[in-house]
Amino acid sequence: MGNISNIIQIFQAKRQQIVLSMVVFASIIIFMLLLPKLYQIDWIGFGPVSDILISEEEAINFKTGEIVTLHKITRQIKSAKKLWDWLALLGIPVLLVILGTQFQSNEKKLAEEKAKAEKERIDEQVQAEKERADEQAQTEKERADEQAKAEKEKTTNILNEEALQGYIDRMSELLLDKNLKSLSPQDALREAALDVARARTLSVLRRLDVDGERKGSIIRFLIDAEFINQLQLDLSYAKLSGADMNGANLSGANFYGANFYGANLNNAKLSGANLSGANFYGAKLSGANFYGADLSGAKLSGAKLSGANFYGADLSRAYLSGANLNGANFYSANLSSANLSSANLCFANLSGANLCFANLFSAYLSSAKLNGANLSGANFFSANLSDTKLSGADFSGTKLSNANLSGANLIEAKNLTPEQIKQAKNWEKAVYTPDFYKQLYLEEDII
Repeated sequence: MGNISNIIQIFQAKRQQIVLSMVVFASIIIFMLLLPKLYQIDWIGFGPVSDILISEEEAINFKTGEIVTLHKITRQIKSAKKLWDWLALLGIPVLLVILGTQFQSNEKKLAEEKAKAEKERIDEQVQAEKERADEQAQTEKERADEQAKAEKEKTTNILNEEALQGYIDRMSELLLDKNLKSLSPQDALREAALDVARARTLSVLRRLDVDGERKGSIIRFLIDAEFINQLQLDLSYAKLSGADMNGANLSGANFYGANFYGANLNNAKLSGANLSGANFYGAKLSGANFYGADLSGAKLSGAKLSGANFYGADLSRAYLSGANLNGANFYSANLSSANLSSANLCFANLSGANLCFANLFSAYLSSAKLNGANLSGANFFSANLSDTKLSGADFSGTKLSNANLSGANLIEAKNLTPEQIKQAKNWEKAVYTPDFYKQLYLEEDII
């Protein structure tokens, strides 16, 4: 069907030329067929042509002496036209017709191409103008958006500053008017005043939204005014995302369920703080001190915790998947049922830590210290324990499938079985007691 359609389209495009060529060809064929008949008709002029010339001359008859008239007849016969002659005669008009047709076709084609080129030029010009107009409109829109954003930021900045100053003024009045520091913890007036302070604080933190700098200013004001350390202001569920609290002293503070998403708490002091259920996702906590803090159920995934101190902290059920804990101190910390999958614990100190039923799937613990740690029921599947110190650790029910034990120190490890060890890889390169070597059918000197 496609070929037939193409043929029809070609015929319609060159219809006039084809018809004219067919007419010329048919005329030539008809002429050739009639040519023999035409030679049989004299008056048409196709046969031989004879010319007769009669001339008269007067001469004297020498015998009689009379003048006589002599008639001289001359016949000149010309041959008939040959086929080539007729073809040559007919070829000129036919050639002219063909050339004329071809010229007309070429002119038409040139005209069509010119019209097409002109149309394409106009279309390109229109498209270019449209694109230029769209680009200009986009530029104007972006400029307007940037201006509106700048105006909004300016307005927001003014409003946030007013909110901060108003908050500080009201909190200062509350502190001085009620003389809170002199009231005993059991005083109902103190309790009521702190409830007001909590409500105002949580409200202004919500209002400041993403203004991390001013959120940090509020926390520092509360520290300086001793609302946190002495008056023990309850800041549970506070919205502190993005707050700048670098180096702040928040020891003993109550931030139960607070949101520290993306906050800067580098080198902050949070010893003894209640951070249970708090969200530290993406927070900067390098060098922070969580000594004895309650971080049970806290979310620390993606947080930067290199060099942080969790000595004796409660991190049970905490979510630390993917966290950077390089060189962190978890000595005697409670990490039972914590999720440490894919966490970086390289050079971390987990000696004496409770990792009962903790998830350390694919965790990186190279050169970490787990001496005397409780690893019962912990999952170390595919974890990297190369050069890790595990002496005295309790391996009751610990899963070591596919874990890398190359260079690991397992001397005096408790409740460790050959079956557990042989589930790991590079187990033959680990260090064991002589008695355990015998259980593994190895010689101590082959290591």
